[in-house]
Amino acid sequence: MNAATTDSSPAPLTTWSRYALIAVAWLFAVGGVIQVFLAGLSVFESASYWSDHADFGRTIGLLTYLLPVLALLGRVGRQRIGHAVVVPVLFVVQMLLANADTGWVAAFHPLNGFLLIGASGSLGDRTLALVRSRA
Repeated sequence: MNAATTDSSPAPLTTWSRYALIAVAWLFAVGGVIQVFLAGLSVFESASYWSDHADFGRTIGLLTYLLPVLALLGRVGRQRIGHAVVVPVLFVVQMLLANADTGWVAAFHPLNGFLLIGASGSLGDRTLALVRSRA
């Protein structure tokens, strides 16, 4: 083996997956902020925005299911992979809370939304730190 084959840089798929993980995590976090805005519009402007909030939430929620796949492909380590699994779990909880029949249970929906934004943004930040440390 020569020096070129013993280079410790990750394979192209691994590198691409890490950057995609960062992008998807941050995109979901930004989508969560948009969700808060749409919920505010529906409360303070017009209830007609409520369907936009629900539809957009279901749409961006699909991104959460990519996170564990990208984390595994990116070989980001156990902690980040676990972190990437937590986000879609929180999203499933979010959907259950939105459809809860009991008001006090449904009231946890916005709080869980903030957890989702934080968890997703944190995953993006932690993965970026990994990429930068290996550069």
